[in-house]
Amino acid sequence: MRKIKIGFLGLGYMGQLAHLLHYVQLPDYCEIIALCDTRIKQAEKLASRYDIPHVYADYREFLANDEIEAVVCIQQFENHVNLVPEVLKAGKHLMTEKPLCVFPHNGEKLAQAAKDSGMMHMVGYHKRSDPATEHAKAIVDEWKNSGEMGKMTYIRVSMPPGDYRKDPDEPYFSGEPPEHVPPEPMPTDMSGEQRDRVIWFVNYYIHQVNMIRHLLGEDYQLTFADKHLFTGISESGVNCLLEIEPFTTSVDWQEHALVCFEKGWIRIDLTAPLANQLASTVTVYKDGGLTNSTFSYPVIPSICAMRNQAKNFLLAVAGEKAPPCISEEAVKDLRIAEDYIKMTEQLNDPKKPYHLRNVKE
Repeated sequence: MRKIKIGFLGLGYMGQLAHLLHYVQLPDYCEIIALCDTRIKQAEKLASRYDIPHVYADYREFLANDEIEAVVCIQQFENHVNLVPEVLKAGKHLMTEKPLCVFPHNGEKLAQAAKDSGMMHMVGYHKRSDPATEHAKAIVDEWKNSGEMGKMTYIRVSMPPGDYRKDPDEPYFSGEPPEHVPPEPMPTDMSGEQRDRVIWFVNYYIHQVNMIRHLLGEDYQLTFADKHLFTGISESGVNCLLEIEPFTTSVDWQEHALVCFEKGWIRIDLTAPLANQLASTVTVYKDGGLTNSTFSYPVIPSICAMRNQAKNFLLAVAGEKAPPCISEEAVKDLRIAEDYIKMTEQLNDPKKPYHLRNVKE
């Protein structure tokens, strides 16, 4: 494929270690031609380190560079409502981190901006790009299409807080103050406490909300929620469950997803998000009775999810592959998050009215 000319907007901790580091390692797929950050000394240092020709402190000047085809915009997610429409309007394909933003009504505007611009806006749910997830998803789809393992019955996703770093490289910081990001506009009927709870949930658990839909292959709606879990049901009647902080682990990362069929299951054990040298694992069980049941453990390549996500974005920009998740779908995750907050509040105060959102909404 031809090399995609890209620019980076935002060079903080995640911008450097979860994104820039990996695009630098894909010289056959892209050419990084510009960096932009209000911390200009920080941007200049990184440009010098990676031999990147253009450096900007003003994002408008950055977006005016016609050579840039696609932008990797790694900002505080509350800043997406300000920057995403500008990037798309400038005619650049775009990748932002999860979540799309904080509130569904703002997410709908961002998704519409992508449609109106004709540009692709990929949302960085890197767990979809983990080679283990890609392998497991292929098996799930095969079982669904063939029917050999019966019907899909259940999905469980669990993510206890843990060590998400696993000793990555250290980023470079110049000591310049970061730009102030104003709060994202919130619904008029929402309190500050509610807002804080939504931000916590979309920051830490929106990945898993999205992963459930990805593995289901269809939309779902909530049926119950409390502090440590929520349950849901998909369009075709598959039950699903998300475990929220069931315990804390200080020594490692213990996230997993389990997809069950009538005659077997697939389990994904995911590595820490910034564990660049470790491979996630997949376990496959097929029930064949006392003598023919099998467990298999496919060998997953040690390619971290963040690097594979970068490759997937570049392939999507080149038109060679569909993006794993675009903004139009990511809005659905924000609706689930909003439902979760409202349902947990109703649990604590049954007098609070709440309309259970239909899966079609």
